[in-house]
Amino acid sequence: MKPYFYILFTVFINCSNNISENDIQKLNGYWEINKVESIDEKVTEFKINSTIDFYYVDKTNQGYRKKTSIDFSGTYKTNKIKDQIIIENKNGQYVIKTKTPFDNWEDTIIKLTNESLTLKNKSGAMFYYKKHEKFNSN
Repeated sequence: MKPYFYILFTVFINCSNNISENDIQKLNGYWEINKVESIDEKVTEFKINSTIDFYYVDKTNQGYRKKTSIDFSGTYKTNKIKDQIIIENKNGQYVIKTKTPFDNWEDTIIKLTNESLTLKNKSGAMFYYKKHEKFNSN
């Protein structure tokens, strides 16, 4: 009986991390990086961030990413640079394909909820984000 339990448990855990087409819209908004884990297990934690990523994805899974910063009044500041993104389903995993005038790359979405985002690049590094909450001075 134990082998069946472990098989079912493994299947349940693997299925619970799957991202659906409907989840892609959760990417919209401001995301702040928490930490990066490199393939050699080096962890870099970010306590304070000077930039925040803003993602916009439409219903066709196309959109853009912008780097923003926030000032003490709570206003987001940005330049006019938009990295074009397309999200595609590749073999059951959603991939963010980013295109800039200087480079193109892909990141696999490992986890996407209303509060957290985890991306993995082609080198195997993991990027952990949390949904950004505006500073409230009140």
